[in-house]
Amino acid sequence: MNKKIAFLLSILLLVTFSCKNRVVSQTEQDSSIKKTENSVVTKSSSSHWFYFSENGIHSVSNPSEIPPTSFKPWTEAIRVSDVSIINSSPVLLINRLGIMTSGTPGYPPSLHKDSLFSGTTAAGLYRTEKGTAIRLYKNTFFSEKKASNTNLTCLANYDPTSGTFSPFLSAKDFGLDDTNQCVALDRIGSRWYASFKGETNSKVDFTYLEFEDFPIPESEASASSRSDLRKISSETYQESVRPFPLSRAPEQLLELLSSIPESTSVNIKLYSRSTKSVQNFIRQGESTPVDAHAFVSEDRTAVLFSDGTFLYRPDNSSSNRMILKLPALSSGYVYTTFVLSGKTLLAAWEEQRFFETGRAGLLENPLPNEVY
Repeated sequence: MNKKIAFLLSILLLVTFSCKNRVVSQTEQDSSIKKTENSVVTKSSSSHWFYFSENGIHSVSNPSEIPPTSFKPWTEAIRVSDVSIINSSPVLLINRLGIMTSGTPGYPPSLHKDSLFSGTTAAGLYRTEKGTAIRLYKNTFFSEKKASNTNLTCLANYDPTSGTFSPFLSAKDFGLDDTNQCVALDRIGSRWYASFKGETNSKVDFTYLEFEDFPIPESEASASSRSDLRKISSETYQESVRPFPLSRAPEQLLELLSSIPESTSVNIKLYSRSTKSVQNFIRQGESTPVDAHAFVSEDRTAVLFSDGTFLYRPDNSSSNRMILKLPALSSGYVYTTFVLSGKTLLAAWEEQRFFETGRAGLLENPLPNEVY
């Protein structure tokens, strides 16, 4: 008879802060992962902690050394907002800071910063005809400075060779007034879908666009260069970007998730070496939805749940898999996304309060030897 391993538990405090800075306990969820015949179950060891600040990434020997920070809307907070694979190497997009490339165990990864990130929300990484692009926008609702909501750059290019950034496209390149902000961008099938928010005299309007290829910058293009851009209705846009049912996820991911009861509701954000943007998958069930991030490649597959349960298949051709339990986080904290760098897992974590984020950083954890 198969044994079950309860996950999404809040049994230990990760950080013991003073009473003044202590947070409320995290809600338990009742989903479970079944231990299968070929599973290796282990707890993490030799973890190393990093936290973010306006000055960059900082290493600490113990999480209790991480200083408290004020809560900010997640659009304004320094946190990992997206991950991707660039030139076969994992990278993390850190809001308000820049792009971080994986480093060696025990040492901070390389952080590439730029003034483009100052005062803007860095919301996503994308593969375009020009290389890697970063979506930037200003959220005027949460912005501390209301003087201007104009952000001329809505997509910036990242050069992984030099670690530098340059403006790529503005709202005008999409045929819109430059006060418009690109608040969403998704690649679904062979098409891109973008949502732009425009605000003039306290009036807010949304424009929804569908296109196959990104437009040529206005400075280099004629009007005919934007002929592929098509405005669509709100209903068409919402239907187009609706998350896929989990049953349509890659087979490697479905096999890794087969130990989760089908009655469990899940929301999964998936990235890979081939997708041009993160893909969203959902399965509706009887439970409260469980959030997770996943990575799929030709050789290995991994899923990280918000409570720190990490499912890993080091070889897609084998039925062997690993269930790793990362250190339990304090209540109010969750794990978000992750990257795999060789035999090392870099998992993003953050302190959450409704729509706000407090402390945030990374956990570096070596993968157990038994899975290699």
